[in-house]
Amino acid sequence: MSTLSMLAQYRHSLKGATHLETTQLQLINLDLLKTRYQERWPKVRSRIFDTCEQFIRKRIGPGDALLRANTGFVILPGPDREEPPEQFTARIETELRAFFLGTDYLKELGLEAETVNLAVADLFGKGAPEPRGEKPDGQDATSPRAAGKPAPGPLTFSPFSLSFEPLWASATGYVALHRVRAVGRMDVKGPVVRDHKLCPAEGGGLLRSAFDKALLQKTACTLLACPVPGLAAVAVHFDTLATVKYRLPYMHAFDVIGESVRARLMLLITGMPMDAPAGLITEVTRFARMLTRRIVVDIDQGALRLERFDDAAVDIMSMRAPALSQFERRRTNIGQLNERICRAGRMLAIEGCDQEGQLALAHALRPAYLGGLTVGPETRTLSAPYLLALKLPSRPEREPADCAGFPL
Repeated sequence: MSTLSMLAQYRHSLKGATHLETTQLQLINLDLLKTRYQERWPKVRSRIFDTCEQFIRKRIGPGDALLRANTGFVILPGPDREEPPEQFTARIETELRAFFLGTDYLKELGLEAETVNLAVADLFGKGAPEPRGEKPDGQDATSPRAAGKPAPGPLTFSPFSLSFEPLWASATGYVALHRVRAVGRMDVKGPVVRDHKLCPAEGGGLLRSAFDKALLQKTACTLLACPVPGLAAVAVHFDTLATVKYRLPYMHAFDVIGESVRARLMLLITGMPMDAPAGLITEVTRFARMLTRRIVVDIDQGALRLERFDDAAVDIMSMRAPALSQFERRRTNIGQLNERICRAGRMLAIEGCDQEGQLALAHALRPAYLGGLTVGPETRTLSAPYLLALKLPSRPEREPADCAGFPL
């Protein structure tokens, strides 16, 4: 049963409810185990998740739904469950921890469990699937609405290909990370456009989330066919991760990607409102961390309130370089921002350095990454990490680390 059809069965039982209290279980110390088992890790990882899934399934009700994520599980409660959600979460956590201690290859595994409120309106709002054979509320087969003109066909986004924009790591002088962009035309004779501009605005979040899934799948296929050890930052819209009815299908799309491909993917969260509540930013980024180890967020330096990210799971904060005429005036503020980002254990990327003056000013601020035409044009193929000597003040060069960990 697909994730969407599985969710559809909850519609009748949750009518009148305002929220659904789900259990999230995240396995930690996976990186430590990966280092320990090395080439045996894929088989051990599969065994860990299969064992945990079998254990959990024996302890949930027949109406509960269990979803496997990249680093854990999400459990949706069935309509007949009588156990309070906090009690259920605590029981599953306690029993899993006790189970880990008695299993040799799980002894070093850690666990984080929490009960999270999900809005029912988000699960079954506009665009959510109707159960098979069910008519929308207040409508039967003989109603005027049902007998009227057929509903317009669904909106679709334009076909697209991928391009890769290089990001230069200032500490090493290497380019190992590329930003993935969708490139296409809205119509045959129209101009070339990129990213979410390929989605009609009237399509809303539903179409945007479908576009995010298509971009992820196309990127994964490219990485699979291109066995070079570089990293790719693939964009996903903030709303796709913040809205449950879009989040779960995206998580499912991520789950079918092989471990070797996931290890080379970063999630680049775009469209994040800089005034979004801190709790929502934390929730979205921590969910993204369940899918991939590295998280990048696009930021607006002028509107950013950095304290909102105090508890967020973010590795790189990426901003566009100001126009050359404004760069000098904003230089001090960007420098202070970079210092605060570094103190928080994160890195700053400055993209869009298309002029030599922008590159020189950005480089002087010592960000972790630089991007733009002065670093290199976008390409249609993903290259292996390479050393790039830019016309900049020299810095000590270091050899890149192993490909899986480079360049973070």
